[in-house]
Amino acid sequence: MSFCKRPFEEIEIHNTGEVYACCPNWNKFYSLGNIYKDSFEDVWNSDKAIDLRARILNNDYSLCDYDGCAYLKQNYFPNRYEYECKPKMDTYPLTVKFVYDYECNIACKICRDKIKRLSEDELELLNSKIDTFFLPMLKSAKVLIINAYGDPFGSRHSRLVIQKAAKMYPDLKFDFHTNGILCDEVHFKNLNITPERIDKIRISIHAATAKTYGKIVPNGEIYFPQIIENLKYLQKIRKDCSFPVYIHFVITKFNYKEMPDFVKLAKKVNAIPCFWEFRQENCAYHNNDDNYIYKEEHSLHKDFLKVLNNPIFLTCKDNISPIILNLIMKEQRNKKRSLFSSLFKQ
Repeated sequence: MSFCKRPFEEIEIHNTGEVYACCPNWNKFYSLGNIYKDSFEDVWNSDKAIDLRARILNNDYSLCDYDGCAYLKQNYFPNRYEYECKPKMDTYPLTVKFVYDYECNIACKICRDKIKRLSEDELELLNSKIDTFFLPMLKSAKVLIINAYGDPFGSRHSRLVIQKAAKMYPDLKFDFHTNGILCDEVHFKNLNITPERIDKIRISIHAATAKTYGKIVPNGEIYFPQIIENLKYLQKIRKDCSFPVYIHFVITKFNYKEMPDFVKLAKKVNAIPCFWEFRQENCAYHNNDDNYIYKEEHSLHKDFLKVLNNPIFLTCKDNISPIILNLIMKEQRNKKRSLFSSLFKQ
């Protein structure tokens, strides 16, 4: 029997100190506890954590969002019997995800409407917690994921975390989630991150051309060529040390027509394209935008479906959100029916 292993191996920490077993949008914001109120050990084996794991071992995913989680919707789970799992864990998480730092070097319309920079007091407070709160969580971790809500290279705090974690835990690998602008040789050297220490890199681009990227990010036309150069650099260093690079595309009214070209771009730089629908609750600062193009009532929905009719998306369907994939598969089925109907009439 397959099962979701995340609650048995992973945690992610948000800016309030709340700890989740995975993306809170996927598990209905079911918090295991708060790292600022209880010890890391107590949160990891809290009553809520034990209850969640017990449910999953009984094949009960009622605390999860079936339509939002790609892994649950498409059953991308390993065999339960290949892992020694129980509700109360004797081991600590193998993967830790830090998503509490919102500092970033750009204002991307997908998540905010202005650049977020920590005040000196906020920066000092976060830095003071590195040794007491954050680094101890990594004592058994194999991978540190950093930073889904800011930028690991654009944030002063995250850069310090990376430097300290790399030094304290020499076997720890890093999963960087970045906008890609500063994901270059200079920053890797400054942080003492060699290719061997990279587990994977996820770059949020949301466009296939500089012009469209400029609609998503202020001054994006200037930044876009640098991102492409950085992708080429990552392609180069992976020749001797293989790690996957994912490029992310959140679908909006500004960029949906470039989805097929985005798949082609990914192929050119040997990256894996990932598509997600726009969700306002994911956005920390951006509250009013007409980007729910995947919804039937949207004025551009029919045009969006025409784009999804392209068979190129079948080459990357394992990395498309369940909502968008369902629309793609529906369009592909309709296309086949229409073709069969026309042949039958002939």
